[in-house]
Amino acid sequence: MSLTSFLRNWRKNEDGSGTIEFVVIFPVIMFIFAVAFEAGLYMVRNAMLERAVDVAIRDVRLGGDVPNIDDLRNGICNEAVILKDCQNSIQIQMTSLDIVPDAMTAEEGPIRCVDKASDEDSNEFTDYEVGVENQLMLVKVCAIAQPLFPTTGLGLQMPVDGNDNYAIVATAAFVNEPGQRIVTPPTTGGGSTGTGGIGIGVGQ
Repeated sequence: MSLTSFLRNWRKNEDGSGTIEFVVIFPVIMFIFAVAFEAGLYMVRNAMLERAVDVAIRDVRLGGDVPNIDDLRNGICNEAVILKDCQNSIQIQMTSLDIVPDAMTAEEGPIRCVDKASDEDSNEFTDYEVGVENQLMLVKVCAIAQPLFPTTGLGLQMPVDGNDNYAIVATAAFVNEPGQRIVTPPTTGGGSTGTGGIGIGVGQ
């Protein structure tokens, strides 16, 4: 058999073509699946955190007492059941705003998150003001979670800390009603103005 005939027969031979297509296409399909699953999980976590913060702040909006940082954290974690180790994974900031146009815009910037690599109490390194009557209060909550597929394109683009956790951020606002009783800040550091934790550049 001549070389030309051999090459012609080899080109027409389709044995093993299905295996080759599988080897080429399967990794691409699995990569797309991993990215889609990671994006879906992130959206679920974000929606659960947003809902948990809204539920925890709802009583305050309806004229209830302003919770201290520990009570607010407990209220959020009771609702955000999908967040693993919630009590040790979220950091809360509550600050007062002037009731003027663009007051919320002025508060944009990096949000501080829990640093799990540190043994320090995150309450010692956060701003938590309970405010006074008729004052607009902004609540910012940062939760950290680990991606399931950190090597995918989506996982690589998420802001991460030293333990490969990415940040999930939720915000809420309320106004201290006239005559509303303001609680005493907790003894675990609420109301301090330290600068510890992780400054992750996440939009609000």
